[in-house]
Amino acid sequence: MTNPVTPAYAPPERPAQGDILVVEDTPASLQLLTGLLSEAGHRVRPAPDGELALWSARGQPPELILLDIRMPGMDGYEVCRQLKDDARLREVPVIFLSACTDTDDKLRGFAVGGVDFISKPYQFEEVQARVLAHLELARLRQRLAYQNAHLEQLVEAKAEELAQARLSLLGERQLRDLAERESRLRLSEIAHMNRNASATVYCAALVHELNQPLAAIMSNAEAAELFLNMERPALAEVAEILADIRRDDLRASELIQSMRDLLKKSEAVTASLDLNEVVRVAAMLLASEARVRQCALTLALDGPALPVAADRIQLQQVMINLILNGMDAMADLPPGARRLEISAALAGGQAQVLVRDHGAGFTCDLERVFESFFTTKPGGMGLGLSIAAAIVREHGGQIWAGNCPDGGAVVGFRLPREALPEQGAGDAP
Repeated sequence: MTNPVTPAYAPPERPAQGDILVVEDTPASLQLLTGLLSEAGHRVRPAPDGELALWSARGQPPELILLDIRMPGMDGYEVCRQLKDDARLREVPVIFLSACTDTDDKLRGFAVGGVDFISKPYQFEEVQARVLAHLELARLRQRLAYQNAHLEQLVEAKAEELAQARLSLLGERQLRDLAERESRLRLSEIAHMNRNASATVYCAALVHELNQPLAAIMSNAEAAELFLNMERPALAEVAEILADIRRDDLRASELIQSMRDLLKKSEAVTASLDLNEVVRVAAMLLASEARVRQCALTLALDGPALPVAADRIQLQQVMINLILNGMDAMADLPPGARRLEISAALAGGQAQVLVRDHGAGFTCDLERVFESFFTTKPGGMGLGLSIAAAIVREHGGQIWAGNCPDGGAVVGFRLPREALPEQGAGDAP
């Protein structure tokens, strides 16, 4: 709540007549001006010299000063200069009185701070007109100063209010950022637990997939040994065999590294990556599991690359969860009917993946498919699809499930498309 602004001092409304200090060393002229102005309703304070004028003005500042120039001792110019040096009297208008009409005298008067001149002999109508005009100007300046001060107070109050609002917004933003970070950490924890729960499947896949490159390495090593033991070693063939061994070794290393990445605990790291490659690696990791379950996996990947911004491990987990869910859905089918079709393509300007099985389809409300701990499978935990959905949504994507007209079910998701780092803006596929 904004504190109310206390208004600056407002000058009271005053009558047209004013408080006037008249400084004139000639007694007759002083008496004349005092009488004329008093009859017009003004409060007049007469002063016969500069010293008394300064004393009177400092005691109580007048609204207007009529000041004779030619005076013995301290002349009108010096009196005016001292008035303007006083902060309380600086804004009081001074009208010089003089019998001189010399331009230099007038310029000097304006230079020390005078606002006007009245020539002698005095014409009362002129005196009254100039007095009233400068009284009104002085009062207008005073009201303007008050309004400016009040506006400054309002501006300061509004600035304080905006500063408080900004601090409040910053606090809310920090709380929101903290909540989002905690949400991401919880998602990473749950996703890691889900990967650990599937560790048996991953390890079986790793053992099976490593058998092939290791067996190939062994066979190639034995062949190389035979070539080297020949009377004339076939070095060209040995070189080809060594190249094959290096390729198989790299494949084995990649398999081990992929499994280590999948099982290790780490925070999500968003980077540009190829969704086709994520799908391909996930299918490779589960290839042996598919063979054990006698399920045929088919891949249909569109184009050389589908660039997205995502965490590679989490996106890989989405694919593994969807593939395992599809294979589970076909457990009751005869082996020849267990077909899982995985496709990745550009759709609606986004990268889309579809995982279709040929099982019985979803028999529950499709709105509940991605709920945590909801499952229709005996012994299921109901976390695979819910974790996949949470990861996809965390990456700004959409996920859905449905039944196919010719049987089976499909689960799909889309992610915003992004250019890969090595591609220019005009090179994106």
